[in-house]
Amino acid sequence: MSAPLAVGQEPALPPGLAEEAERDRSGEAIEERSPSDQAMARASAAYITGDYLSARVHAERAAAAGEPRGATLAGHILLHGLSGTADERGAVRWLRRAGEQDDIDALIILASLAAERRGGLEPFQAREFLSQAAETGDARAAYEFGSFLRETGDPGQAALAMDWLRLAAEAGLPRAMAAYAAALDDWVHGPNDPALARIWYVRAAEAGDAPSAAIAGVMLITGEGGPADDAAGRTLLRHAAEMGLPAAMGDYALILMQDAESTNGDYQNAAAWARRGAEAGDAQAQFLYAGALATGRGVLRNMEQAYVWVRRAGYPRDNSLEDDPQRDRLEAQLEELFTHDTLTRLEAEAISGMADRYRLNPAGD
Repeated sequence: MSAPLAVGQEPALPPGLAEEAERDRSGEAIEERSPSDQAMARASAAYITGDYLSARVHAERAAAAGEPRGATLAGHILLHGLSGTADERGAVRWLRRAGEQDDIDALIILASLAAERRGGLEPFQAREFLSQAAETGDARAAYEFGSFLRETGDPGQAALAMDWLRLAAEAGLPRAMAAYAAALDDWVHGPNDPALARIWYVRAAEAGDAPSAAIAGVMLITGEGGPADDAAGRTLLRHAAEMGLPAAMGDYALILMQDAESTNGDYQNAAAWARRGAEAGDAQAQFLYAGALATGRGVLRNMEQAYVWVRRAGYPRDNSLEDDPQRDRLEAQLEELFTHDTLTRLEAEAISGMADRYRLNPAGD
């Protein structure tokens, strides 16, 4: 399911239509195109400028001329109520028309609607729509169908799910590479093949997938799934951190901190990465940054800020260090330095920095 749209936010065009709109920005003159292409180009141009009613009119004309993309765009506009009141059943009629011509965007949207019992569709139809899309040979459709089969949790569908994810990955789709690697690695119904998973995590990383880069980096450093390669693993982990993945920032900061402790080396770089990860919300990075502030290693010593960050590291969420003995110990040591009033002030500061990100209540729950 897609995330709720913010007020005034335009719903994203389906990928195929988005590519079409981008081509229309710099393509051949409209007058040189076929009637259906002319109508589609005018629909795209109107959509881009926010004239959704005109976009719908031109899209329907394109559909009437046999262009499935026109039917998909008309369905998209109706589904989101861009030209008036949303009409899910009307949208489904247009999307079905496009789907009958194997339009990938339409079939994927129909599957999503069916899974949620919207527009008069039923959940069993989701598989039918995705299967039809995947059978066209489209990589995105293969990924969607493989992911759908995996999410059913049916072990009888595991081999088929793996096949479709593999086909999508082999077609070069980065998110499919990542999904296939994860299914190979730790899916309960998968083959649990870390060696092959590592290969695909690396490929996904090279294609720009940050989580895959972090996982591949750790696997290379630890020797999971094959011979250890510390240098290559560090490179991938740093790459993931540079792409903005908070957990990778924390892992990379930990490695740099361990290096600095063993060689009396570059604490400043380690602390800098810890701070970046801390500000991005990673609990491990928050703990490391708290330690740096408490000891003055790589940063100016600041006991109050050390307490703020060690408290943040313990707030409940997915990667929390809430029950970590080392974090608990540092927090207890720092608490002894402050009065009750100071602790109250610092606790309020810690919560205020986390509340928006994690919707904490004042108790930190």
